[in-house]
Amino acid sequence: MTNSRARLWLSLFLPLALSACGDCGGGTNTDGGIGDGSTDGTTGDGATTDGSTGDGATTDGSLPDGSTGDAAADTGIPDGAVVLPDGGGVCFLATCQGNLRLCGDCMDNDGDGLVDSADQNCLGPCDNNESGLFTDIPGGETPSCSLDCYYDGDQGSGNDHCEWDGRCDPLSPDLICPFETPRPSSAHCPDPQDTRCIDNCRPLTPNGCDCFGCCDIPGGSGNFYFVGSLDDAGDPTCTIEAALAHDTAACHPCTPVGGECYNACGRCELCLGRTEADLPVDCFPPPPPTDAGVDSGTPVDSGTPVDSGTPPDAGPRCDPGVQACGLSTDPACPSGHFCLTGCCIFFG
Repeated sequence: MTNSRARLWLSLFLPLALSACGDCGGGTNTDGGIGDGSTDGTTGDGATTDGSTGDGATTDGSLPDGSTGDAAADTGIPDGAVVLPDGGGVCFLATCQGNLRLCGDCMDNDGDGLVDSADQNCLGPCDNNESGLFTDIPGGETPSCSLDCYYDGDQGSGNDHCEWDGRCDPLSPDLICPFETPRPSSAHCPDPQDTRCIDNCRPLTPNGCDCFGCCDIPGGSGNFYFVGSLDDAGDPTCTIEAALAHDTAACHPCTPVGGECYNACGRCELCLGRTEADLPVDCFPPPPPTDAGVDSGTPVDSGTPVDSGTPPDAGPRCDPGVQACGLSTDPACPSGHFCLTGCCIFFG
């Protein structure tokens, strides 16, 4: 074909071919984008006019079923949250030193209808047992008399700089460590505890408990039980239910370690064995006044009111900078936190 005939063929037939395949790839759009039928230079697969890619994506980037990689904008569910069944709200997975335990997996492992922090048998994200207060940490709990912080991932003595020996307690809370007098030289029970113990363990200690698992149940009662109690066969026996029933065979009495190692249960605080329903009514702020705008006439004089004294100051429910949680009026803890007896403890 001569050059003149080629030019004539191209001028007559090429525009028709292009118009018949306007959605075929490989052409260049007028705005410099790669040809796929889009008008803004995005690549194909049905890209929308806002620049999102195809496959049915909507104009806000969400998928057809309403979910997205950051679905919070569409559903109100925070990133990383697990939606609990039967209207139970949302839950964040809580890891313990990089490990997921039963009290942090957002599941009702013991079938009592309570999940993780809502189950009072859970003493934090390191707890691997929802059915009792013995934390059942793999490789963590030890039959040794010497205890470290009870609520983290490793309770043997050492890394938290907390030291307590069961042989120092005249109530002998554990059959493995009977009280001895005079105290043997190998029984280390410093008072006060090392400040590093307070820094490491106090934030993980439930209200009403000391650093070593001796807890006031229900909070404020003065009935102290060792939550890691074992029977003579070495099996754990203490549960929140047994402690509330004052079952001293299952939950052995103990003497709490004082000072800053003890996280006392305040009057208006949630504690082990104490729920929102157990708090005094004056622990809750009064509802805001409402103005209905209706004239009810002259008020009846009911006489001089009786001065019942100044209501007690509820005080802060948590340490400074720590978000309160657990009451029906409280917001949920953010990701990276666990609601422990009314306070959002950081674990992430």
